[in-house]
Amino acid sequence: MDEYKCEILIIGAGPAGLSAGVYCGRSNRDTIILIGKESSALGKTKEIKNWLGEQDISGPDLLKKFTSHAESHESVRLIKGDVISLMIGMGMNMVSTRTANISSDVIIIATGTGERKEVIKNESSLIGYGVSYCALCDGPLYREREVYLYGDDEEVLKDTLTLHQMGCITHVITKVSFEELPEIAKELKEKGIEVIDKTEIVEAISNADGVIQKIKVKPVDKELTEDDELTEYDLNCLFILSHVPSNSIFKKAGIELDENKNVKIDENQQTNIKGVYAAGDVTGGLYQVVFAAAEGSRAGINACKYLRQIKKE
Repeated sequence: MDEYKCEILIIGAGPAGLSAGVYCGRSNRDTIILIGKESSALGKTKEIKNWLGEQDISGPDLLKKFTSHAESHESVRLIKGDVISLMIGMGMNMVSTRTANISSDVIIIATGTGERKEVIKNESSLIGYGVSYCALCDGPLYREREVYLYGDDEEVLKDTLTLHQMGCITHVITKVSFEELPEIAKELKEKGIEVIDKTEIVEAISNADGVIQKIKVKPVDKELTEDDELTEYDLNCLFILSHVPSNSIFKKAGIELDENKNVKIDENQQTNIKGVYAAGDVTGGLYQVVFAAAEGSRAGINACKYLRQIKKE
């Protein structure tokens, strides 16, 4: 695991996160912007016609300009990773991704709407009880036990090999066909690792102690009827590597959400926890680039102000 330390950690690299990064960079604060696997909504937008000064620009091109602006500050670093756990509100904040641990004085949450809903029934309630988003972190707990990995990119296949080397009894479930998987999939086959393709997980089932016991799956190309029986697999852990449901992780860390599961903030973009701010679509409201950028700048300004207070500068 890589180890990073910074003054301000910004989770998310869309308009809100990059705008916050610019203001933190202007204040010469040691800042890390964490780029998640889920692309910013701006990066998926074909046309932007209401950004002042740009009468017609594509979302990806505008995002590149934002990124370049943030990167132009020497005190700002951009690294890749999805947050899988947070320990906040107790002095130094600790944030973990699948490959790194990051400590910071201040956090700005700017993850956008992202994957706001669980993709598997009962997923959120089983986080930490057999549902994990980090093979490297939790893999050693399941040596000689049945684990399933869910995803379809190269990362999930590499993690499968890592768990196999750790001594876990590994299986992969993927929505795509085996032929569509990256080349490394052939190495799994050579090692005798089961790959269940063109299949999606519908539900995770817990035992009487609230720990995951089995999963129910179905073919991706089949519409279920009430009479259909789902295939079941017994397991000890399910590693979901296709997404990270950030709102569930934030809630478990003690960050207050509103009735719509948006991060709750005050007029300074601060959450219910001191030194933790939020900006952009993750806070709800109007999903417009200009509002996200404005909230990001306010979060950056107030994060720097908070730092000056705690450091008595």
